[in-house]
Amino acid sequence: MRRLVKPLLCGMMVMALVAGCSKKQETKETAATESPAETSEADSAEGGPEADVDLGEVTSLGEYKGLEVTRLSTDVTDEELDARIQSILDANPEYVAITDRAAKNGDIVDIDYVGLKDGVAFDGGTAQGYKLELGSHSFIDGFEEGLVGAKTGEERSLNLTFPKQYHSEELAGQAVVFEVTVNGIEEKKDAVLDDNFVQRMSDFGTVDEFKEDTLADMQKEKEEQADRQLEDDIFLAAVENSEFALNQEAVDNQYNNQLSYYESMVGMYGMDLASYVSMFDMTEEEFKEDLRKSAETSIKQQLLVEAIAEKEGFQVEDADREIVAGQYGTDVKTLQDTYGEEAVDTTAMMYKTVNFLKENAKVK
Repeated sequence: MRRLVKPLLCGMMVMALVAGCSKKQETKETAATESPAETSEADSAEGGPEADVDLGEVTSLGEYKGLEVTRLSTDVTDEELDARIQSILDANPEYVAITDRAAKNGDIVDIDYVGLKDGVAFDGGTAQGYKLELGSHSFIDGFEEGLVGAKTGEERSLNLTFPKQYHSEELAGQAVVFEVTVNGIEEKKDAVLDDNFVQRMSDFGTVDEFKEDTLADMQKEKEEQADRQLEDDIFLAAVENSEFALNQEAVDNQYNNQLSYYESMVGMYGMDLASYVSMFDMTEEEFKEDLRKSAETSIKQQLLVEAIAEKEGFQVEDADREIVAGQYGTDVKTLQDTYGEEAVDTTAMMYKTVNFLKENAKVK
């Protein structure tokens, strides 16, 4: 899986709405007399001093009507349907109550527990009716192992030690005792596609009804995916047909904003950017290269919309705003109050232009 960053129309739409994209890009400037702390406080309260940066211009508007594009197939194969149903089965195993044996790894135990440090219950160490899969390693070492062999109704005292690198400084490396009561034991079994499973998981009564509904859902998903891809392909084809002179400062701003977003996102999961992109078989340098190309394409898309709208004489009307609001599941006023009228109108113009390109394309 090589490609992680791809300039997509839907991403551009979101960006336009949130940032209020226009011919100029706003960037913050810090006055020489302000300290970093004062600047941060002012920017937070009022948005801070801002300067406009031109995105650039379309130096040559290429052909944008009659573009030839291929729509993805929306057929759902038997193999795809079988794979979807198997994924549903895998995600919804059957749990069978166990009464004639002790708990073993892989079982789900229903437990009440209290964690004690020096004989006193500590915060976050108490729960009732908690369902724990033995062997899942979701609790500290020794907890799950200490419940293997327990029977329903049994009480156990587990003398354990928290890891030295535990996130709570109060508990890191500390010896504690967990008083645990086993309320019940369940065995997880693979689900089988039959009428009982269908009735357990849905409002349908038979396997045939369930398959028919799953097929319809997959068909709808493929239709929506094909429509999105078609819009992307048409719009990117129009971009490739035109020539641009981009303002490098605007590209840098867009790139840095996107990079900050990714760094903040992966940081929430305790990862760095290099570790995150490695999951997609990419290096950090390759990722940043793709991200910069994405920033350039996004700005080209914005400039192209304005050029086409000007040439075709498009104006944003109430119906266009309603379309945008519908895409976000709200009404126009709420959208304008949240993002501003200019951002909503910019996004509406993008939708209008893209729909125009799609209506005039030659779809195969």
